[in-house]
Amino acid sequence: MKIERIHRIVGLWMVLLSPFTFHLSPCLAQTSMLSIGVRGGGQTYLPTAAVGATGEVRPGIGGAGALDVRYTYYGAVGAQVELGFGIGAGFGYGAASLKGTNTDTYSNTDYLGNKMDYTVTSAFTQTDRFAKVDASLLFAMRFGGVTLNIGPRFMMPLSATRTLTVNEANIDAYYPAYDVHVVNRQITGYLPTPYTDTRASNLPRMNVLVAAEIGYEWRFNRHALGVQLFAEAAVWSKQSSISNVQSPIISVAPISNANDPVPVVTVGSVESFVAHRRYLDFGIRAYYAFNIEHVVEHRFKPRGDTRNHRNRYYWW
Repeated sequence: MKIERIHRIVGLWMVLLSPFTFHLSPCLAQTSMLSIGVRGGGQTYLPTAAVGATGEVRPGIGGAGALDVRYTYYGAVGAQVELGFGIGAGFGYGAASLKGTNTDTYSNTDYLGNKMDYTVTSAFTQTDRFAKVDASLLFAMRFGGVTLNIGPRFMMPLSATRTLTVNEANIDAYYPAYDVHVVNRQITGYLPTPYTDTRASNLPRMNVLVAAEIGYEWRFNRHALGVQLFAEAAVWSKQSSISNVQSPIISVAPISNANDPVPVVTVGSVESFVAHRRYLDFGIRAYYAFNIEHVVEHRFKPRGDTRNHRNRYYWW
């Protein structure tokens, strides 16, 4: 999906909202609300393993929180029902993780030219921590005190770092010429566990989400307090450029130096065998809102004093 298609989708959503918002009868009550709130809960990525990957990868849930600012417009379509739209922005921080197991197989040689067939199994947890900004355009409905919002939200992660922890590692070097297995020895490759490595993360740079919020709002004159349950999931993500070639999580270098026959063991990341990760966020939103303009009504109201020939009626 290209950026132009996203623009078309947002434009179509605005057209779909217009019969419920901009074309509401001017004789019915209209309300504009500005709200400031917080969102808190959990977030994760639903991963899909790459074709040919050996092992499994599954999501791990991390905490998340965000500041939420929103403008909401309502127009009454009945005694209790108000329809409209909400334009919002948010800024937050949180974490999400991937967990799983993996098996890598490859061949090396030692300094004598002997072939060494490696089978490396590992259990890992990769945790991504990142700030995020989002912008949304939501259909909004209020029925008495019940509120419902649904629509697209654009989310972009910022300053992402990832911590990879290898909880278990098993390095098996097999010499087919001698039919000998050497397992977890420094001379053929050994990684003490748990092993931890932190570096910049490679998260999807842009995410288009579908967000849904439902809750209750208590109104006091021109002010309101509200609580909502929310959930949002990515329907499209723009992945950062990564190599399509799967690389091992744990790599053992060839043994090329007779004076130092200990091979170098390198720990990579899980990125190469995760084909796609779908962002998922859920939790509770609490907010305070206030009217930023009067309810617009077509009213007929008498003036008290007409002795100076002032108009007895006026619009308010």
